[in-house]
Amino acid sequence: MATTPNRPYGTVESHNGVNVRNCPSTYSSVLRTLGNGEHVGLQCKVRTQNIDGNDIWYLLRERGGGWVTARYVANTGNVNWCGDTATGDVAADGDSAG
Repeated sequence: MATTPNRPYGTVESHNGVNVRNCPSTYSSVLRTLGNGEHVGLQCKVRTQNIDGNDIWYLLRERGGGWVTARYVANTGNVNWCGDTATGDVAADGDSAG
């Protein structure tokens, strides 16, 4: 059984899984796919491309990094905006979500 990452982490909630992308956009190349129910550590979030009413994307902190849309990932724990973290290099607005 896989271990649950430290908080904040996300759980994939899509029967088809979710694509991990090089940048936070569906126009970006797919690095790999996470399966339904899989847990992954979340580093920070940004507002960008809207996917079915949700414009939040998460930067993964492990497994080689990459971005996933929050539309198909339920977060556990508080996920900071990328501009608010010491390691974040993406500017984001000050609104909170997730």
